[in-house]
Amino acid sequence: MSTPIPSGTRLRMFDQALTRQVAFCLRRGLPLHLLAVELTNFPVLANIHGHALTRRMQQRLTQEIDRLKRAEDWQCAWGDGRMVFALPDTSARGARHLAQRLVQQLGQHSFRYNGDTLRFTVRLGLHSVAPQREADLRQDSRKLIMRALHTACHGAEPVNISAAMQQALGQPDAVRDTPMPAGHPDGAPDTRQLRAMMRRLSEQQRLSLVDELLLASTRA
Repeated sequence: MSTPIPSGTRLRMFDQALTRQVAFCLRRGLPLHLLAVELTNFPVLANIHGHALTRRMQQRLTQEIDRLKRAEDWQCAWGDGRMVFALPDTSARGARHLAQRLVQQLGQHSFRYNGDTLRFTVRLGLHSVAPQREADLRQDSRKLIMRALHTACHGAEPVNISAAMQQALGQPDAVRDTPMPAGHPDGAPDTRQLRAMMRRLSEQQRLSLVDELLLASTRA
């Protein structure tokens, strides 16, 4: 016997976490983007197999997302079939690249249940927040979260972008000329040197370097 999704299922908002992210990026002049995940067939699977099972599937999918995103990418909303993440200090192109990777990886993620193979269909939405603009600072964090979800829900593509995100993608990535600080006495670079070096690389070069580092750490 299946358990239908209760009508009016509410999102659990972590809007205070998003408010802190906006303030953090404002103090440092960093970009901030929101990534919304919409599991479009969540209601159908819940009606057939039960809400409890479908929610467990979503929790497993969240673990997969945690493996693909960075530790500093905070979840700022969660609900049945919906998730929103804040991506601080990420370029617009980097946010779009992450969204494309998520669509590819999550679309291939399947679950076995009573001999059936279950799989979520996924749509993502990207919305850009510019903390340096006064208009964005005056927006309520919950409205920003809902803007990202609206972009995911009402788009026809696997990855959908809001007008603000489209504008951010049309601008060149900021390049910060950070002076190279002195290294450690043993000659190893400190974290500030590494950050400065990473900023000089293109987005594709940074992603390739991170992949290599992860592979090296697993082989060690």
